[in-house]
Amino acid sequence: MKIAVYCSSRSDINPDFIHSAQIIGNNIGLLKATLIYGGMDFGLMKIVALSAKSSGGRIVGVVPRTHISQQLEFNDETIIAEDLSDRKSKIMAMSDLFIVLPGGYGTLDEFFTTLAHLSFTNDNSKTIIILNRNNFYDQTLLQLQIMIDNAMMNPDVMQRIKVVTTVEECCNIVMQQHKYLNSAK
Repeated sequence: MKIAVYCSSRSDINPDFIHSAQIIGNNIGLLKATLIYGGMDFGLMKIVALSAKSSGGRIVGVVPRTHISQQLEFNDETIIAEDLSDRKSKIMAMSDLFIVLPGGYGTLDEFFTTLAHLSFTNDNSKTIIILNRNNFYDQTLLQLQIMIDNAMMNPDVMQRIKVVTTVEECCNIVMQQHKYLNSAK
């Protein structure tokens, strides 16, 4: 199973978000899954990657060519992307499941691009999990509901998204998806 994690590139953030990233990474590693992520040597990206690797997972970083000097040296594989659009395309193509941890506008961009792509391609085999820890994504989720209420978005799109508030809920969904994908083989 290949799991994409979208998250902050910042390090000076709420310790609860750091702890959440450690647990998610650890869970990915314990499943012997592959983490697909932005590949950089900082922020929650680094924390989730090192946690996944130290627990037995494989980590694949998708790094823009212009930032190759900032890649995490412990990546099992580094895939070079020409730019951020290419990075998102490569991550989406390789991943079976997407987890959105707290992050900034880059994380929102990755989430919305993935949601739009899955909807446009009608790919119902992939799920997006949003970890709405400490109500971090309340306003984003409210905006999606406003779009639905004003007929700007089909409400069916929300079926692609699983919103959870705890790391345990997130890990349970990952485990269910892992079992489902393994049984389908």
